Amino acid sequence: MSEARRQVGRVVFNSDQAWIVLTLKCHVDNVTKLVEVWDAERAYLTNLPSTLAQTHTLTIEAARVHDMGKPSHFRLTYDGFRGGPLKWGYSFAGHRFVVTHENRYVELLGRLHHEYSVEGINRAIAELRNHSNFESIASHLPLDLYTLEMADQIEATVARAAVGAEDPEERVFMDFVFARKGSKDAEYRIDPFPFSEDPVRLVIEYAQLIPPIALVTAVQSAKSGEGSGPLRHLQGWIEDELQDAPLLTKGIQLWPWT
Repeated sequence: MSEARRQVGRVVFNSDQAWIVLTLKCHVDNVTKLVEVWDAERAYLTNLPSTLAQTHTLTIEAARVHDMGKPSHFRLTYDGFRGGPLKWGYSFAGHRFVVTHENRYVELLGRLHHEYSVEGINRAIAELRNHSNFESIASHLPLDLYTLEMADQIEATVARAAVGAEDPEERVFMDFVFARKGSKDAEYRIDPFPFSEDPVRLVIEYAQLIPPIALVTAVQSAKSGEGSGPLRHLQGWIEDELQDAPLLTKGIQLWPWT
């Protein structure tokens, strides 16, 4: 792994004592791997454009940059401030809107991820058709966006499962069946299985952080309207602690359902 600053990719709150923080680099690397081995012939039960392979490298590049906005948009959340359940969470709201790339097709894929909407896709296709460099491949965008979205969702699901999370992250239209393969906790079956490798091997990288009781209590005991300061303090602790915490890794394998 790179010695660059570690960024938060996901947080799993399995208990009040230990929080699992998955690195952003690991997530991006895994999503990129899934896009690289994506097999369109196995994924889509329809006639594919004969030129679809031309944009596969652009979709791979989109996977590499799709979460570039997460470091600046990471926010720790706590539902207990307004009488809600005493539940910790996090958000990267708005991160897709700051994706930038010199190739507009790549940029649009990055900016549309998490928004597989008719309006968004139609606007993007219309823009591409009005550009001579992209006119011939504009019709590829819905398929390539689906590839990126599915890779992102599959990675999120298996990564959370690998570190003990029980609640899946759901996304509209990104539907697949997922289960542990036998009694092996690092092997999973999925259906459909739209990949050219069998099995697909990924590596999950994470740290186990134990938040200081004083910082946690400061958030939980904050009066209404006064919780943002303590919450930001605890968020900063997570980001800083991640830099020097020992990183753990777990290799996982994805198999077809049969």
